Amino acid sequence: MSQKRKQNALIITFAVMVILITFILGYGVALITGNGSLNPGKPGTGFSTLESVYNILSENFYYGQDTPEYRSQLIESAIKGMVNAQGDPHTEYMTPQEVADFSGSLESTFVGIGVRYTTLDGNIFVIDVLESSPAEKAGILGGDIIIQVDDTLCKNVDIDTITSMIRGQAGTDVRLKIDRNGTVIEKTVTRVQIESTVFSEIRDNVGILNISSFGTGTGGELARHLDKINKAGVNRIIIDLRNNGGGYANTLNIMCRYFMKDGEIIMREEYRDGREILDKVVGSQKYDFEKIVILLNGNSASCSEVFTLALTEHCQAITVGTKSYGKGVAQVSKIFGDGSALKYTDVIWKSDSGKFVQGNGIDPDHEVKLHDALYLSYVTLDDDEVYAFDSVSPRVAEAQLILDFLGYGTDRTDGYFSQKTQTAIEQFQKDNGIKVSGNLDKDTYTRLDSVLVFKWATDKATYDTQMNKALELAKQ
Repeated sequence: MSQKRKQNALIITFAVMVILITFILGYGVALITGNGSLNPGKPGTGFSTLESVYNILSENFYYGQDTPEYRSQLIESAIKGMVNAQGDPHTEYMTPQEVADFSGSLESTFVGIGVRYTTLDGNIFVIDVLESSPAEKAGILGGDIIIQVDDTLCKNVDIDTITSMIRGQAGTDVRLKIDRNGTVIEKTVTRVQIESTVFSEIRDNVGILNISSFGTGTGGELARHLDKINKAGVNRIIIDLRNNGGGYANTLNIMCRYFMKDGEIIMREEYRDGREILDKVVGSQKYDFEKIVILLNGNSASCSEVFTLALTEHCQAITVGTKSYGKGVAQVSKIFGDGSALKYTDVIWKSDSGKFVQGNGIDPDHEVKLHDALYLSYVTLDDDEVYAFDSVSPRVAEAQLILDFLGYGTDRTDGYFSQKTQTAIEQFQKDNGIKVSGNLDKDTYTRLDSVLVFKWATDKATYDTQMNKALELAKQ
């Protein structure tokens, strides 16, 4: 039985860029140009064997190809094999395209309509809508399914193609056809330049900042939002770092200026040779907040963890949520002449007080979990995949969690298809205009996913228990 799991496009990206072992560039250039040798003249080093294997695969191997592309592929595979052999998940060789994707993932602006989405059953499933974006103004909601962009049906068109169609050029319109809980509606949205990493609102006289990454322009975005909050006379804030996988260290330094004093230590960096570098605040533009609460989860990593510890140790910030990822190492990169790069770990970091989070993460002061249904991956069933009374499956367990989240009162969430599960599904099908069978089929599961995200996106005041706890603490 096949499954197609669709993970959020949110993409959790670690680290920063800088320097490398010159050997790799040397041998890569030598092989590509045909000049020189891998053998540095030291018998027994294995470089002559590596060169011999390369020559056999490129010249004598039956399935080999006499093309530059094939030879480049051999070199790329050899480099990746060497890099992967050392076992550090944060060290990786990146092709030119991967470098471009990595850099683009940390850009803080793009032209678009302001939605985050993933694929679901071949269509585009809206995860959430950015505040004050064209999509929000047009009335698009989390949980909507985009089934057509202009004249192109989304069904089974790859997400990269759809993304390029939605983004387009600033000032132009894009026509969307949307399935909202079974009703098809049409929206025309005008594309604009989107600032994509910091969003804010003021709720109950508390400023709420959502920071999705430490991107190229995040520091400037944060300054504008803090200024808006400050001018509104708000001196209590919540900083939401959930699902923030980090980014650039220089951005981290800029952001700390708004909370810390000159000379205060952001982190301690320890190098292989035993040196310790103290990363301190320079050019402080500190705002005086009476209370700071930080939201964390298992995808809060790297710069998010540095930032959190710096604010807890120097600003008495309070943390809420679940344990952070635990990434206490940092990477630098060397860009090569062909556009590829090696991103490798060169330093570990600790907080000012010496806390080292690698593999451990940050335990929040107040541990609060969301409903288990909100931790599920997006799933679609095959056309012929059906579960009925007395069956057992992980898909049934996931459906039971969603039904419980939506208030349909299942008696269990262990994957056994009970009579009460059937009754809950029948009621859900009736409420959502689906043929009432009491079985869990593809249409029912897709609608469960859609309604789950729709409820989460439109009623977080009810379902976001972590934010509710943060608000409670911020107002104390």
